[in-house]
Formats: sequence, structure tokens, C-alpha cells
Amino acid sequence: MSAGPGDAPAEVRPPRFDKHAVGPLLADWACIAVFVALGKESHGYHKNVVWFLSVWWPLAVGMLIGGLITRIWTDDRDWPPRLFGTVAIAVLVGGPLRYLTGRPVYSVFTIVALFVLSLLTFGWRLARIGIVQARGRRAAKPTA
Repeated sequence: MSAGPGDAPAEVRPPRFDKHAVGPLLADWACIAVFVALGKESHGYHKNVVWFLSVWWPLAVGMLIGGLITRIWTDDRDWPPRLFGTVAIAVLVGGPLRYLTGRPVYSVFTIVALFVLSLLTFGWRLARIGIVQARGRRAAKPTA
């Protein structure tokens, strides 16, 4: 069915991923790394890099899948609920992937991961918004 003369044009959706999405994806993956490192320290684990990566990769894959579904890295509209959805997908996808590493599918870890990853991923975005706004105000000041 084609659009008629009185129909509004179809909304163009942003791509799921583009070159500008790499930085935010890496920042989100860094948040996962911080979460794993904090967990390692708070639980007193003295494990190696293999352990670290075995905890990190299920959440990183989940974050990638969630971000592609929600387009969190390429579309700034209504980002807070979509970011929460991205983190929720990351944790839900990460659960079954954790099983492949010999860990429980879902546990208290799931709730803690959802909470901490939400704080970290929202946090870096809010800090970035504040920095951009501060730079904008400085640039807009007239010089005397």
C-alpha cells in the first residue's frame, strides 16, 4: 500500500549501528568492566584475567544485543527508558550465557547487575550531557 498525498511521510529510523556508536558502546562495555572489577574486589576474589573475562563477556554480549534492539547508540530520542531496556536485555541475555561459564543462570547477581549497570551507564551519559551543556554555555558567552 502506498502513501497517499495527505499521508504524513514515514518516519526514518536511525541505523542500529554506525561509526559514531563505537564510543558509546565502548563506554558501556567499560561500565561492565567496572562492575566486574567492583564485584571482584567486594567479594575478595583473587582471580585472573580469564575469570574476569568469563564474567564480563556474557554481559557485554547482552549489552550489544540490547543496544542493537533499542538503537541506544544511534538515536538520542527518549534515551532514558531505552537505556533501561538495553541494560535489562543485557542482564536477561547475560543470564543464560553465564550458564555456559558454569554460573547460575539467574541469581542475586541479576538484580545487582541490573541496578549497578543502570547507575553506571546512566551516570556516564548524564556526565557527558553536563559537560556538553557547560561547554555550550561557555561558548555562548559574549566576550567583552
